[in-house]
Amino acid sequence: MPVTALRRAGAAALLLTAGAAAPAYAPDTAPCDRHIKPEHTYHAQQHTFTTDDLGRPIDALARTLIDKDAPRGECEGTVGDWGGSGDWQGGHLIAASFHGVSLRYNLVPMRGRQINQGLMKRVENGARTCLDGEGTVADYRVRLHYPDRTTLTPDRLHVTLSPKISGVSRQISLTLPNHAVPAKELASWQERITKAFRAAHCGSDAL
Repeated sequence: MPVTALRRAGAAALLLTAGAAAPAYAPDTAPCDRHIKPEHTYHAQQHTFTTDDLGRPIDALARTLIDKDAPRGECEGTVGDWGGSGDWQGGHLIAASFHGVSLRYNLVPMRGRQINQGLMKRVENGARTCLDGEGTVADYRVRLHYPDRTTLTPDRLHVTLSPKISGVSRQISLTLPNHAVPAKELASWQERITKAFRAAHCGSDAL
């Protein structure tokens, strides 16, 4: 075979290899704006994200949860600032540690230490323990409730997931607050989350 033909064949093989390694869905683009496309479904890394009629994130779904980091982005800080004064962060609906993108459709203002780095982190750590060994997690979903049609900050985060441990699927459902809570209430929520994952037969050492 001539050298030129060999080079072309090699280049074609590299292209095929690169294509095979690409994710099922390259993340859909979206501006880091307060409102994005209304009533729209975005795709990223096999996850789907839906907005409400005002263009606010309303639903995020990971059909199959994977423990894999995604790059972080500047939109996190911008979205966190929309929460107003106090301890607010741009919180992921599908965590970056579960390959959740740092784009507007996956970010909303969350209370920082208590919710984003507290209760939501506890749920995420619990879901991660469900992946130990041969465990799997299907239909990891976060639905948002907004108290009115003007705010960008949800007041409730409804998290559902279906861990499968030793061949048995179970359901976990938790509706978390997204506001400052007293220490006693926070401790109660922490225990509730731990019990939910224990009941699903997931390990709780990370909680």
